[in-house]
Amino acid sequence: MPAAGAADCLSLALANHLVGEAAGAIAIEITLDDAKFVAEKHSAMALTGAASFFRINGEDQPLHKRTDIKAGDEIHIGPADRGCRSYLAVAGKIDAQSLLGGQSTYLGAGLGGFHGRAVKAGDKIQWAGNSEPDPTDTKTPVELRPNLSGKYIIRVTAGPEISALTLYSQSKLFEEKFQAGRRANRMGLNLHGIVLEMENDDEMQSAPVFPGTIQCPPDGEPFLLGPDAQTTGGYPRIAQVIRADRHLIGQLRPGSEIQFVKISSLRAAEIYRQKLSLLTPWLGAVSLW
Repeated sequence: MPAAGAADCLSLALANHLVGEAAGAIAIEITLDDAKFVAEKHSAMALTGAASFFRINGEDQPLHKRTDIKAGDEIHIGPADRGCRSYLAVAGKIDAQSLLGGQSTYLGAGLGGFHGRAVKAGDKIQWAGNSEPDPTDTKTPVELRPNLSGKYIIRVTAGPEISALTLYSQSKLFEEKFQAGRRANRMGLNLHGIVLEMENDDEMQSAPVFPGTIQCPPDGEPFLLGPDAQTTGGYPRIAQVIRADRHLIGQLRPGSEIQFVKISSLRAAEIYRQKLSLLTPWLGAVSLW
């Protein structure tokens, strides 16, 4: 059973903070496409992530800012332009099915969240609690907003089976740029660039994998696991995205350019502590998956 949850947990936390909710509170994840909603009562919303625009009754609103809404307001969220996912948080508790201590939707098995499936036209999303208008200008500090440029530097540590690659392929893994392929979903995505070569054709026993694990199948095209990753896999684990950078996986879309940079495990832990020290003055206690 995968962890599921937000593909970009940092954008989720930033959206929830703007409307006064806990960092991991349930919100609406919107992938690539646009979305439209009609509010049935007064509340407040905040949108973060990759959306090209955020409009209420046809008027543009800024992302990363708390916005008050009233009954009858029409909300239009534009399709993602450079990243992949957007997060719409609402002040109040969204009604969702609980499973194993969480309320996220695991689409692969049809469990949790909103009836175990994606929201579709005609659905009504219920939430409890209203919000009083906030006179303050509540918006995310610019330095905390993820940079969604379409080109990403992602730091990794060497995987336990990296020696399964030839020395040439080991070096190219960290020297060449890759592109996110079209075989992509919340489970993971394939990477185009160079075809990696193995030292031999020996099969390995299945071993634990996690979100951010990079595997190398027999065809030599690496596969990067996402938030709905399986728990075990039988392909060599050639690298692991560090915890501080894993939220970027949720913003990779077909065509995104990726440069992997290898660092040590000790440096990865240090970077994570530094990132938390930057985020906690604004978000409070927060954890990145």
